[in-house]
Amino acid sequence: MTALTFFFLLTVKHAVADLFLQAELTDAKHGTKTQLTKPRLWIHCSHHAVLTFFVALLLVGVGKALWLALLDFVLHFIIDYTKHWIAERNGVTHRNKKYWKYATIDQIAHYTTYFILVLAM
Repeated sequence: MTALTFFFLLTVKHAVADLFLQAELTDAKHGTKTQLTKPRLWIHCSHHAVLTFFVALLLVGVGKALWLALLDFVLHFIIDYTKHWIAERNGVTHRNKKYWKYATIDQIAHYTTYFILVLAM
């Protein structure tokens, strides 16, 4: 499998984790992504890590797949927490135009993470 295919699979994984799976975490009991004592951000980043692990297994051994999954977890956590912390601090919600600028930067950071994972494989 080529690096380009790996990158493509990571972007598909991203859509599954960020849209399909995250939709199950929107109720109040999961909290917000800035409430670190609530499970929302932890579960969301775990979804990303587990899916990255299985995608990486197509290319590398278990040890390296675990390392790539852990790296994805940590970077996804930092990116999402930071975006939501800045948005909350500035009173920005998804109803504000400014939110979509934050979301654009967030997505660029995530795709940069996948580029880094491809380089690290």
